Amino acid sequence: MTDVLRASPGAIDALYATGHWLYSQLRIEQAIPVFRAMIHIAPEDERGWLALGACHETQGQSEVALELYGAGTAVAPVAPRCELARARILFARGMNREAEAALAEASRIAEETRDAELRALVAIERRKT
Repeated sequence: MTDVLRASPGAIDALYATGHWLYSQLRIEQAIPVFRAMIHIAPEDERGWLALGACHETQGQSEVALELYGAGTAVAPVAPRCELARARILFARGMNREAEAALAEASRIAEETRDAELRALVAIERRKT
């Protein structure tokens, strides 16, 4: 039996803040292991998947980012922002059917959770297409 490493919400927030700061300072290579650690100890937290994917997108690795966003949607209980990120990459690749499905899922979650900010993000992505 393997033990799963669990961290307190404060520790997870600290990891995210550290990684985000490194990312904002364009220290992508240093941010990546921080976000990797975050997805290992808190796979249900969409922020880790989204941030790690963004790091890889910044490095021109959209295929890796797309896989990470997909994993985030599969592992996190609710991952609408990962769906939006997937849609953006899929639209850029001309994979419109898959992109529309991701956008529709994000929209469904926004309506279900009555999340006004998420609704606005979905609307912005729809206008881009």
